[in-house]
Amino acid sequence: MKRRYNLGMKFIFTTILLIFSLHIHAMNTLNRGSGSEPDSLNIHLAEGLNSHNILRDLYEGLMTLDINGKPVYGAALSHTVENNVWTFNLKKNAKWSDGSALTAHDFVRGWRKAANPKTAAAYAFLLNNIIHAKKIMSSKLSLENLAVKALDDVTLQIKLWQADSAFLEKLSLPIFYPLPKSKPLALKHQIISNGAYMLSDWKIQEKIVLSKNPYYYSANQIYFDEVNYWVTEDQSSELKRFRAGELDITESIPDSQIGWIEQNLSNELHIVPYLGSFFLGLNVSDKNLSNHKLRQALSLAIDREILTKKVLKTGQQPAYHIVPRSLLSTQSQSANLNINQQKNIERAKILLKESGINTQDLKIEILYNNSQNQRKVAIAIAAMWRQNLGIRAKLLNQEWKVFVQSRKSNKRQAFRSGWIADYADALSFLQLFTTQSRFNFYHYSNIKYDRIVGEIAKNNQAQEKSNLIGEAENILLHDLPVIPLYYYVSRHLVDKKISGFSDNVADRHLSKYLFKEEDSK
Repeated sequence: MKRRYNLGMKFIFTTILLIFSLHIHAMNTLNRGSGSEPDSLNIHLAEGLNSHNILRDLYEGLMTLDINGKPVYGAALSHTVENNVWTFNLKKNAKWSDGSALTAHDFVRGWRKAANPKTAAAYAFLLNNIIHAKKIMSSKLSLENLAVKALDDVTLQIKLWQADSAFLEKLSLPIFYPLPKSKPLALKHQIISNGAYMLSDWKIQEKIVLSKNPYYYSANQIYFDEVNYWVTEDQSSELKRFRAGELDITESIPDSQIGWIEQNLSNELHIVPYLGSFFLGLNVSDKNLSNHKLRQALSLAIDREILTKKVLKTGQQPAYHIVPRSLLSTQSQSANLNINQQKNIERAKILLKESGINTQDLKIEILYNNSQNQRKVAIAIAAMWRQNLGIRAKLLNQEWKVFVQSRKSNKRQAFRSGWIADYADALSFLQLFTTQSRFNFYHYSNIKYDRIVGEIAKNNQAQEKSNLIGEAENILLHDLPVIPLYYYVSRHLVDKKISGFSDNVADRHLSKYLFKEEDSK
C-alpha cells in the first residue's frame, strides 16, 4: 500500500514538472536588437534613442503611440481643453507593476522631478510651456508652483502659457512619464513601471530583459511574455545574429552589406524615410574651429552625394539644412538645390586661405561612437578634407555611454551628431541650438537666433511660423555650429513571422503590438 502511494505521488510530481517545463517552453519571447548599451533607463536622464525605445515598453504616459507611431490615449481615458487648461481623466484600472494603483499624483510627482534643476533632466525643456516651469528650472520658484495639479486620484489638470498643437504627441515622451510613490527610480532591475512590460534583468553590455507586466490593464492582449533587447554595437555582428535566428528585429543594418541583404533578405528588409537629420557637430569654442571661415570650408569640402550614394547606399538623402524638408511647407520641400560640388571645393579653398590657418599645423579630431556605419562616415569625411583641403583628421571612437558624456566636453573638436524628431515639428530641431539647450554640445550662442526660436514657439500662424523657421535655419547655415550631412532613413531586418511591425516616419514600434504570424490565426 505504501509503495503504491509513493508511485502515485511520483507520478503526480512528474506530471507537475512536465506541465511546468511545457509552460516554460511555450513562453513567447521576442528578441530585439538594441544597438549600443542604453545610456540610462531613468525616465529623466535617458538621452539615447535605444534607451527611449526600451522605456516605451516599460512605461506609459497620459498618451502613448499606436502601431503607426501616432499619439493615442495611454494612461489617460479622455481629456478636455479650455483656455490652455488641459484636464485629463485617467483609466481607473491603470496600475504599477507592483500592483498599486496609478494616480494623477504620480504624474505630478514625475513632472516636478523633471522640472527640478537638481535632476538635470536633458529633456526638461519640453516642460517650458507649463506655467512656472521655466522659473522652477532656474531655481526662482519652488516645485509646488508647477501648474500641474491632481484634482483627485484620476483627474490631472495642466495649465499652459500658450496653445501647443503638438502637446498630445509630447506627452508620449519619457520626460512626461509618471513616478511611483512607493519607490524612486532604482538601478538595474529594481524599477517599478506602469507600461506593458517590467524590467526583470539587465546584464551590462549583453542584454536587457523585460517580462510582461501582469498588472497592465490590457495584459491579456499582449502576445510576447518576454522581450530581450540584445546589445550589439557592431551592425555586421547584429546581421549574423539575425541570420542565426537569435534576433527577430535588428536595430539597424550594416550599410556595407546592403547589396547582399537586398538580394537575400529582401522580404525582411525595412528601409523607410525617417524624421531625422545627421550632422557633424563642431565645437565653436575650439581655438581653430572658432574660425568661421574654416567651418565654412570644412562644410563645402564634403560631397554629400558621394557620402549617401557611394558610402552609405541605403536611401539616405543629402542634407544641406538641419530640419528635414518634410516638416516644412510644400514650397520649402520642393525647393531645388543645384549643387556644383567642384565650385564648392574651389570656394572652400579660398575660404581656407582667407582663414589664415596653416594646414600643416592643423589636425582635427573626429569623435564617433562604436559603429561600423559611423566609422565609414568618419573615414569618408576625413578623406574629403585631406584630398580637397589638405587638412588631416584624427579618428577617435568610443562606446556609446562614454561617447554621450565625451561629446559634452569643451575639449572635443568635431563629433558625430544628429537628431530624431521628438514630435513632428521643426521646433524639435531648432531648439537644440539655443544658448541654454542641454543638447547644445557645440558651445554655440547667438542672441538673435534664440529670439527667433522663441518667437516660433509662440506663433500659431502657419505662414509667419514658416518664415521664422527659414530665418532661424539661415542663421544656423551661416554660423555652422554643425555641418548637415544627410537625412536619416530607418533600417531594420524583421523576421517574416513577426507581425504588427508597421513602418512609420517616427520609427517607433512598441513591443506590445508585435506577435507571431504563425500563431495569430
